Amino acid sequence: MIKNPKKPQLKVAEVSKPYFHEASQRVIDKLIKLDVSWQEVMQQYNQPDWCKYQEALSGKLGCWSLTDIEKNGLRTKISKEFCKNCPECTLYGC
Repeated sequence: MIKNPKKPQLKVAEVSKPYFHEASQRVIDKLIKLDVSWQEVMQQYNQPDWCKYQEALSGKLGCWSLTDIEKNGLRTKISKEFCKNCPECTLYGC
């Protein structure tokens, strides 16, 4: 975990699921409030095992569906079926 003296650290115990797309909106809102960077998200969460998108959790340069943090946004719909038309899945197979 990156130490940043300007903001409180997110405790691992508060992250109840290993995949970012499975995090509750309450957890997402807390990450936003703590100003957690996408680099920190990539360190604390996994993208789906079947996802071939390199560094999908890297924010604007990653998968926009997976990193959609809006309530009931695309992040909440992520599944192998949902992602089957992703160019990365098409190229590398999900």
